[in-house]
Amino acid sequence: MAEFTHSGGGDKHGLPDKTEKNPPIPSRTAAPDADGGQAPSTSKGFKAWMGKKYDKLKGRAKAEKGVPKEDKRAKSLLDRGKPKNEREGETRPQDAGGSSKVGAIALGAFKTALSITVAFIPEPYNSPAEGLLKVVEIIEKVDSNKEEVELLKRRCELLGSSIINVVQGKDTKLLSKDLTDSIGRLVAGIWATLETVNKEKSTGFTAYVLAEDEVEVLNNANKSLDELLHCFWIENQIAGTIVMADILSAVQDQAGHYENSTLDRLKRVPGAAYDSQAVATKIMACFEGTRSNLLANVGRWMIGATAGGHNPPLYILDGIAGIGKSTVAMTVARRAADPTINCLGATFFFSRDQEDRKTSLGFVHTIAYQLARYHASYGKAIAAAITSNPEALDKVLTQQFNLLVAKPLHPLLEQRATPLVLVFDALDECVEPDASAVLTLIISSISQLPNVKVFLTSRPELGLRSKYMGTQNAKIFHLQEIEDLIVEHDIFLYVSYCLSPPKIQEVLGDSYDTCWQPTVEDKTQLAKLSGKLFIYASTAVKFILDKQHLDPEGQLASLLDMESHSPHSLSKLGGLYLYVLESAKPDENAENWLNRLKIIVGAIVVLQTPLPAMALASLLNQKESVIKGTLGNLHSILAPLGEGPALTYKVHHKSFPDFITGSSCPSEFQIVEQEHHLDLAKYCLKVMNRQLKFNICQVPVPSKDQFKDLEDLLKEGLNTENISQELQYAVCYWANHLSKAKTADSSLIALLNVFSKEHLMHWLEALACIKQLDAAHMAFKGALTVLVCHFLWFQSLNAH
Repeated sequence: MAEFTHSGGGDKHGLPDKTEKNPPIPSRTAAPDADGGQAPSTSKGFKAWMGKKYDKLKGRAKAEKGVPKEDKRAKSLLDRGKPKNEREGETRPQDAGGSSKVGAIALGAFKTALSITVAFIPEPYNSPAEGLLKVVEIIEKVDSNKEEVELLKRRCELLGSSIINVVQGKDTKLLSKDLTDSIGRLVAGIWATLETVNKEKSTGFTAYVLAEDEVEVLNNANKSLDELLHCFWIENQIAGTIVMADILSAVQDQAGHYENSTLDRLKRVPGAAYDSQAVATKIMACFEGTRSNLLANVGRWMIGATAGGHNPPLYILDGIAGIGKSTVAMTVARRAADPTINCLGATFFFSRDQEDRKTSLGFVHTIAYQLARYHASYGKAIAAAITSNPEALDKVLTQQFNLLVAKPLHPLLEQRATPLVLVFDALDECVEPDASAVLTLIISSISQLPNVKVFLTSRPELGLRSKYMGTQNAKIFHLQEIEDLIVEHDIFLYVSYCLSPPKIQEVLGDSYDTCWQPTVEDKTQLAKLSGKLFIYASTAVKFILDKQHLDPEGQLASLLDMESHSPHSLSKLGGLYLYVLESAKPDENAENWLNRLKIIVGAIVVLQTPLPAMALASLLNQKESVIKGTLGNLHSILAPLGEGPALTYKVHHKSFPDFITGSSCPSEFQIVEQEHHLDLAKYCLKVMNRQLKFNICQVPVPSKDQFKDLEDLLKEGLNTENISQELQYAVCYWANHLSKAKTADSSLIALLNVFSKEHLMHWLEALACIKQLDAAHMAFKGALTVLVCHFLWFQSLNAH
């Protein structure tokens, strides 16, 4: 035992001293919450992670406290003859040699894992692994049914299972440095935890383990091991190197949710969450096996394992359009939300295409609501804050956050032993000055909460970049600076999977000639063409597997030959978009197709919220078949979603609107946003003048003593079938388009004249029926601003 009972610096085995860069994470004891239970330390607590086995073990140990050892042994002998599912606990009788069978079973995985670990993890982690093998031998010989010792053994079982899980079926020689370092940190943390306890006991580790009165010492060791294990799971779950389901067969969701009508007063944005339909159908997670180094880096940051010791609460991932920032954010959110680690507190995915996701208006309310749903104790605290400070709901952003989130949750967050993660994506898509206000809030308030980690993505826009580059509380990673070979390898994996014969056949069906498949050289060249842009590869795959052309071989060949024909003034992605547009242009009637393309694509690009093809056709006074025909060869950049009446054309990636509205786009395809906003304002007015009418919802006309308030009618449920989708869009957004057009012409004035004289009250009625009446004020204000400017311009023109 001399090897283990050393003190001070490293011994002959080179064991780390107390200055080791990876000390055990300090354990925090959770304080009781309002219900008298434990606050959510380590999210749901170790009890939830271990599942039913832990509950049975702990219940057994508590039930047998005070029972003579002879009685326990007799009961165990009786249990031996029972079927496994009838036994009350996990404890087994002692064998003839005096060592615990359950100890041998529990420590088997740990011993196996440590034997594997010693062989492959690098210095300085392998020496602690050798030392722990000796500790296992001691624990295996413990003749005790003491609850804390049994739990210690169970922790060792899970620690071992976790290590085995990440290396099972893999050549340990090929394991990444990130993974071996992660396992090494776990082993070193376990060693340091037990070594620290040992140094407190002059009689050595054996006496510590066998002591019957050292409950507190054992409890502290177990809590430290809880933390180490959970942090190991978090890190490797985010990195994608561990499958939690293979470790735990049963996970109990004990966090619970808090239901309270008070929380309904929060004006949240449902579509901003990572798992909402609006986000999940548009943003995919990282393809398996890609971005592994980056995600491992995020996992280490999340648990605080950094070599330099500085681990800021904010991680900012910035990069150019199309490089995959949102994909990484989605992956981090999904993996952090896994029930086995449950460390995702809230998400907000900004989007310039959605009115409620491109401003800061619902940001704090959404975060507060999601945190309230994360854990019952959080929900109670936030509901109490709303009740005591109802005016906080309408305060400025910083005050909203401080009153609704920071103050009520601060004491609960302090009790956490592992991080609570918040993920915010695409801040650059939030309009200014809102984006700067949100960034200031994140830096100054959100990331300052105890045990909170904030993962944020954004394009490196000048205004935002100047703010976050100057903060000391942020770890900043520029995605475009990642090594070319790493990204090229990741894109090659993605392309190889998408262009494998089974996937091609899945997309093209019987029209695919299985005799053809792209060569390794073709896929390598395509990966190189993509540069560092995953969106390039994704768009290229869609172009190759276009169902209209049904010629993957020809599409791939033309794409690989494209680079030599693309204008050098265009970016790689711009060149691809231009090539797709030119390829879609028909040989005959090209001018008519281009005119239709500008009308339809221009509308899709500037729409404030996506419209189904049927409603879009009615709004633009086009046939639905014309829209489908015009966009038939553009599915790689304007992907249709849904079927039948719900079929909707959406921009595949925000880089396409940037290209087609930018100066580098050739004039034959270029969309001038102001012109299309003006056109849409006219289309909206035409729809309203055509469809609006008195009592559009056909509410029965009451007698004099039966008049009802609008609120009562809405509660009863109005029949809004007569308010078509295009009319709903028109009544909500006509003034918005007019404001962005910043001008008016004679045809618009004529339409406004009819609208104001015949349908103004009908418009207000329609807004009330669809619960959007509060939008009327801003609509009037915006429209009047444009009209006054137009009137002044007209006066000045006449004066000359």
